[in-house]
This record gives sequence, structure tokens and C-alpha cells, in this order.
Amino acid sequence: MSSAQEIVDKVDQLHLEREFVKISELLTEGHKQYPEDVEIMWRLARSYFDKNEEVTNKDEKKKLLGEALELTNKAAAINPNHWAVHKWLAILISALGDHVSSKEKIANAFKIKEHAIKANELKANDATTLHLLGRWCFSISSIGWVERTAASALFGTPPTSTYDEALTYFLEAYKCDPTNIRNALFTGDTYAALKNNAKAKEFYKIAAAIEPKSEFDKNLVKEAQNKAK
Repeated sequence: MSSAQEIVDKVDQLHLEREFVKISELLTEGHKQYPEDVEIMWRLARSYFDKNEEVTNKDEKKKLLGEALELTNKAAAINPNHWAVHKWLAILISALGDHVSSKEKIANAFKIKEHAIKANELKANDATTLHLLGRWCFSISSIGWVERTAASALFGTPPTSTYDEALTYFLEAYKCDPTNIRNALFTGDTYAALKNNAKAKEFYKIAAAIEPKSEFDKNLVKEAQNKAK
């Protein structure tokens, strides 16, 4: 029987190689052996998220994300101060935004930022967390007048941000990991929202030139190529 640490080390290597099927098998078995090991739990939740990005059926996506969130919440109960647990709570709550009502989505915005900020406090300069904070700022800045008015009626003070704040996080994430296609693409989108078309095109070209590592990445590259024209 492999130790929990041996399983984690193997999974981390497989993740670099994008071997998602092997990762899922290894972590599913590992979770049976070590049901309260937080390092295995959050990685298993991540594997559910990775699967979600490879499927197109909405019900299947929702099921995978729901299972991932349930597992991450259990991990948070065991270790409430683990940076990766907070990061994945933020990512998963955000991803489930496509499967909940507008009211719940707005309410979740506060939770997403809270977990992302906590993850950043516990471990600074993590590219994924910085990108997540940028996405949060971008999303909030993009809320229309109708949604913002509804949020004010429901929550008194709705979440607020700016495209400039989003850009700061995306650029920090880019410094930490210049190979993240999604981050480069969103950096371009943010420059476009700020009417800086030259910088937007620069980052679309950067995103389009990054080697894709999955089918999901290939779609991002295609989007970047179209926007770079």
C-alpha cells in the first residue's frame, strides 16, 4: 500500500503531464485508503473540476462540480487554514455560477472573494489564485445595470470592483506563470474593456502562441487567434 505522501507526489507529477484519467484513478483509490487526508481530498476535487472542463453535458458538469465542492467543504472542515482548500472552494463556487439562479450567483460572489483572498494570504504568488481574483474583479465589473440594481435590492451593498483592479491581478498572475492561456486571454479581454486595443491584441497574440495542453486549451487558443485578428 502506498503512503498518502507517495500518492500525492505521484499525482503532482501526473498533473504536470496532464494525465487526468490516471490521476482520477489514483486519487479515487487513495481517498478510500485515506478518507480524511486533505492533500488527497483537494486534489481529487481538482480532478473532478478537470473532468468538468472536458465534458459538454450541462447536467454532467453540474454533478462533477457538486461532488468536487462537497469534497472540498469536507476538507475545509478538517483543515480550515489550508491555502489550496480555500483556492478550490473559490474556483468551484465560481464554476457553479453557471448552474444556479442569479440571486444565488450574486450571493456567492462574496464567498468566492473571501476564499480567494484567504488563499492568497495563506500562500502568496500562486498564479491560479491571482487569476481567480482577476476573474472575480472582471466578472463584477461586467455586471449590467439591471443585475446591479437587483443586487442592491437583495443585499444592500452589492460587490464592487473595476477593470483596473482585474488587470492588476491578471498581470501579477502572468508574471508568476506566463504559460497560462486563460490568464493571457482574460488579460487581453480586460485591456479591451479598458479600450486599450493595442495591448489587448498583444495579449491575444501571447495567448494564441502558448502551446495547448488539453482540448479545453485548444479552444482557448482558437478564441485568442480570432480575437487577435
